[in-house]
Parts: sequence; structure tokens; C-alpha cells
Amino acid sequence: MLGDLIIFILVVVGLTTWWQPQGLFSAAITVIGGGLITGLAYRSYGWGAQLLAGIGTICIGFIGLWGLLTLLLIAIRPQLIVRKRERLSLGMSLGIWGWLLLSIGWIWALGTGHFTGTLWPWLTFIPALSAYLGLLFAASVVGYLRVVIWHARRADTLVVLGAGLINGHHIGRVLAARLDTALHFARQQAHPVTIIVSGGQGPDEDLTEAAAMAAYLRNHHFPAAAIHLESAASNTQANLANSLAIWQRLPHHGGRVVVITNGYHLFRTRRLARHMGLNVGSIPAPTPLDYVPIGFAREFMAILVSNWHFHWLIALGLLVANLIWLLI
Repeated sequence: MLGDLIIFILVVVGLTTWWQPQGLFSAAITVIGGGLITGLAYRSYGWGAQLLAGIGTICIGFIGLWGLLTLLLIAIRPQLIVRKRERLSLGMSLGIWGWLLLSIGWIWALGTGHFTGTLWPWLTFIPALSAYLGLLFAASVVGYLRVVIWHARRADTLVVLGAGLINGHHIGRVLAARLDTALHFARQQAHPVTIIVSGGQGPDEDLTEAAAMAAYLRNHHFPAAAIHLESAASNTQANLANSLAIWQRLPHHGGRVVVITNGYHLFRTRRLARHMGLNVGSIPAPTPLDYVPIGFAREFMAILVSNWHFHWLIALGLLVANLIWLLI
């Protein structure tokens, strides 16, 4: 019986992944399915079930630890997470710390018998919201792994997304990794490849990111005639929209178009492309290990902000359900 349930869950996960390979919803279904399979494996006997339970526990623990470290990074070092000309407001910082402390307090009260007859039952919506955000974070990790593992093998046009310039004009290691990936991939193709470099000029930059990227490619002996500059974008959506206008003017509308950016940024980029109706491939550029926590924290915050109306509705729904549960 348990084996049949596990097979059913795997089929559901497989179908949702096929239906929405780059979606946050299908990634969340994968996370829920993995948790259910782990729980079912613990209720089964045999070495295979125990091995499956152990693997599931390790994955859950790893993602949970990563999520906790991401939360602490956002709370303690917000200046590393927010982008140019942005800052984490005092209200948001206090909200994060208040939510974290109340969640810890709720768990402590429940675990030590100081729960019933106190105010803690009225705050049950807080750990419920934590569980919801944890699910979103785990889904983001699954989405990240998907786009890193399954990436394009062929391309006619490469779109390299920009990143901030160091000291106003210097290509940093994150952006250099994207450009080096584009150069390596282009030279692997059996036919000439066009590269579109996309990125505008920030307030602390001496030139556009696209201009600096084009110069980098030329200095690495990529033909200047095969480089096209998109110099107006200030965010990922504009990167894609403005680059679309360029590749549609190319022969065969650019052929097979592939987007290159760092792995932590690729999941959100693919989701934006899908919402814009763009059929593009993707290639992850390697990211320095010490930058992965910062980059992933930025992307997770961007995912939350991009759907903040929906997340507020979820929070309100959990609050109302908490109150109804206590008053009935």
C-alpha cells in the first residue's frame, strides 16, 4: 500500500514538472512530494525504505539549514543583500527580527508545556507563515537545481545578462563568469554564434554594463561584428524585453536563443521569460562559492517581492484561520 502511494506521488510530481518545468508551483509540489515520500518511507520496513528516509531527511535538513542561514543573513547583513540605491527599511528589519523571535518563542512554549492558557495559541499563524515561507524557499532551491542540471546544449544567439561593475568600470568575477561561459559555449558550437550583452548604466557606473561586457568579449578575441549591445535595461525583465527586440531583427529571429546568467539568478530569469511568453534556453554560469549565499538570498527576496500581494493574502488567511480556530 505504501509503495503504491509513493508511486502515485512520483507520478504527480513528474506530471507537474512536465507541465510547468520552470514554475514555482511545480517546484513546490516536488518539495511536498519529497516530504510525503520521506514520511512514508519512515513507516515502511526494509533497507530500501530506510535508505530513502535517510536521503530525504538529509535533503530536508540541508534545505532547512540553508533557509535559516539565509534568513539570518538578511536580518544581520542586509547591506549585502539589497541592490544599488535600495535599502532594507527599519520597519522591515524589525519585522524580520520580530517574526524570528516570536517563532522561536512559540516553538519553545509548545515544547516546554508553556503553551495552553497563554497568548501563544493566538500567534500560531506566525509559525504557519514560517512553514509557508519555508516551502517557498525549498521550492526555490528545487527550481535552482533544475535549471542548473538541465541546460541548453545548442544555441544560435546568446543573451548575457549584466551585473554591477566594480569601481564603476571593472568587470567583477560574477559578471566575468557569465562572459567566460558565453565565450566557451560559443566556441563549442559548429556554427557562428551571436552574443547580445544586456545591461544599462547604474548611478555609480562610468559606462553601461553592456559596453564593458562588449569590450571584455572583444579583448578575448570574439568578433565585434557578432556582438550586439542592449544598453538600457535596469532589471531582469527589461534585460529580456529589450534583448527580444534585438534578436528578433537577427536572421531567423535569432534562431535558438539561450540566456546566460549565474545559476542562482537563472530560476527567476526563466520564470520571467515564461511569463513573457519567451521560448528561450538557459545556461548557468559558475558562481564563486562565497557569493552563493548572498546571490541566492537576493533572488529569494526578489521572488517574494514579485508576488507580494499573494503572500500578504496568504498571511491574512492564516491569521483569520488562527482566530477562527481559537474562537470556535
